[in-house]
Amino acid sequence: MRLIPGLCLVVFLLWSIGCIIFIWNAISYEDRHDSRLANIVVLTGGRNRITHALHSVGDGEQSNIFISGVYEKTSLQDIFGDMKIDGARIILGREAKNTEGNATEIISWVKTNGIGEILLITSDYHMYRSIIELKHVGGKLRICPCAVKSKFNFNFLRNCIKEFHKVAYVHLKILWGKF
Repeated sequence: MRLIPGLCLVVFLLWSIGCIIFIWNAISYEDRHDSRLANIVVLTGGRNRITHALHSVGDGEQSNIFISGVYEKTSLQDIFGDMKIDGARIILGREAKNTEGNATEIISWVKTNGIGEILLITSDYHMYRSIIELKHVGGKLRICPCAVKSKFNFNFLRNCIKEFHKVAYVHLKILWGKF
């Protein structure tokens, strides 16, 4: 009977350490931003991601901005309003409903257009899982992460803890799929 409380304590400590490491990585996430990349991919669902993508378009350069997970009735006008989008070709992906769907939708677009590298834009707490999903579906695609920084507050911590659990699930799902 004494084994169960000890085992619960070990599991809790491992979970706590994993969460702390995940949160620390999200806070200290460094962009490896390469503004020369012509193919920018944005995952919907977080604040400032599309604005971040527009700022990532180099001056006078032609770029593709693929926005994955756009609601079927949403138009470019709904997304950009009066924002200036010169020098960019905007492609709306409407199939994805979640991060796994984003990966499938992005890889389909990448393969159709013969693209070998992308600048990936999503929130800092969401970047790790997005990369895992893309690598699992797409293999050799070169991904340059460009994280949108979150304010460190309760919502950020809550999002990190949720994301930590989702990352654990994705790892288990991928591991389970190999057997």
